[in-house]
Amino acid sequence: MGKKEIAKNTVVFFLGTLSSRILGFIRDILIANYFGAAGLTDAFFVAFRIPNLFRRLLGEGALSAAFIPIFSEYEAKGEDIRKIINSAFTSLLIILAVLLLLGESFTPWFVSVVSPGFRKEPYIFELTVKLTRITFPYIFFMGMAILIGAALNYKRDFFYTSVSPVLLNISLITAIVLRNHFHPPISALAWGVFAGGILQIALHFWGAYKLKVLPTITTKVFSKPVKEALKLMLPATAGLAIHQINTFVDTIIASFLPAGSISYLYYANRLFQLPLALFGIGVGSVLLPVVAESITQGKREKTEENVRYSIGLVLLVNIPAAVGLIVFSHEIVDLLFRRGAFGYKSALATAYALSMYALGLAVISINKVLASLYYGHKDMVTPVKASFVAFAVNVVLNIILVFPLKHAGLALATSLASVFQFIYLLKHIKEKGYESTRFFPSHLKKLLVLNLFILVFMILLKTVMPYKPQFPLFKRAGLVIFYILTTLFAFYTGAKLLRIPELETLEQLVVKRRK
Repeated sequence: MGKKEIAKNTVVFFLGTLSSRILGFIRDILIANYFGAAGLTDAFFVAFRIPNLFRRLLGEGALSAAFIPIFSEYEAKGEDIRKIINSAFTSLLIILAVLLLLGESFTPWFVSVVSPGFRKEPYIFELTVKLTRITFPYIFFMGMAILIGAALNYKRDFFYTSVSPVLLNISLITAIVLRNHFHPPISALAWGVFAGGILQIALHFWGAYKLKVLPTITTKVFSKPVKEALKLMLPATAGLAIHQINTFVDTIIASFLPAGSISYLYYANRLFQLPLALFGIGVGSVLLPVVAESITQGKREKTEENVRYSIGLVLLVNIPAAVGLIVFSHEIVDLLFRRGAFGYKSALATAYALSMYALGLAVISINKVLASLYYGHKDMVTPVKASFVAFAVNVVLNIILVFPLKHAGLALATSLASVFQFIYLLKHIKEKGYESTRFFPSHLKKLLVLNLFILVFMILLKTVMPYKPQFPLFKRAGLVIFYILTTLFAFYTGAKLLRIPELETLEQLVVKRRK
């Protein structure tokens, strides 16, 4: 698979994820409108975050990072990977069932650890426990779905894994519409998560059926390839655990800040996650099976070429995206969320956090790409060490920055910590026999010039056509859309004049698709 195939699958991932994120924004707008940014929403966000923690630890990153290289290795040996999938599915089924029982039994303890500040408000604490017990089975559904998704991604099909979150958002939006049929109404969101998990696993099963990798229960539990993958998962899970602990440290500290702080960070992070998911996580996910294959075949130059192209693609998109989120932070948040119970003050606080998160967007995206290279080498330890470095820096910076900047200081600490993670990953790349300079595109100066131009263009655009919160909704929406479309046109024109190679590859893909 070459650069064009990476671009093609990235576009597929982009479109699926974009659809999901658009619905996700609609969902968040509705939550902000009907529930605001207060204790009730804090309770739901914490309740959803707890099963999400385990889903990410045992699922997404660790599972894919461990199994895809194993699939590549054993298929190269002539093994039938469907037998590996069946063994892995049955083994994971047992693990998730035990985890579900433990989670439901110790829910109050989890809530106490995650949000100790809720103890001072008994009603909010008990509500969080209730909502968490409803959402916790989500890990069971998604754990199995993610394993199937790893097999689908290995088969170079990224459609189902990128589109399945759409079903979760549809389920949550439906729950919001039916909120008055639940008591308290906020519990509708928890049941929406539960139903969404069922829909997501159903979609993955359908994709596996079409690609002929549908798993079945087998007596060969914990086979040799599965044990190897689980062994790889341990350090990968530890790395993800460090990242999630980072997030929970932010939540713990934010629970002691004024009411709504957790919600401000949540809404800001949702906006920040859009470009990160579309191109940072997206490119990293597409790259993993590519580098796993080229490394298995001993094609080092091909590996370098694909990593270099992936980083160039990430930089092309996510640097201007970061600039846009910083310059237009208040306008975007104000338009999307300021209505109903979510007022002007909440919009300002959320925009403040968003601009701090955006500072680290490009670096965090590159870290995802570099991590995929290490995973392709079945090296899960180095990314773990890099995550630990970021965690240590984040804790120190949280303590320093939370006093002057409040919740926004927590967001800024996350961005700054990612720089230290990047330095560590880059420094140790030589241990794999690579020169770090070979991973960065030769046209970095062109990208710098392009983004300086975009920054000036955005500032001038806001100066000539200022946005004011008191404008009617249609006028505010028109201005923000005009800002985005005009900036995209200026960006495309500038990239075209500078002849940025990643843009040329994407253009060739579009032309080929039209033909």
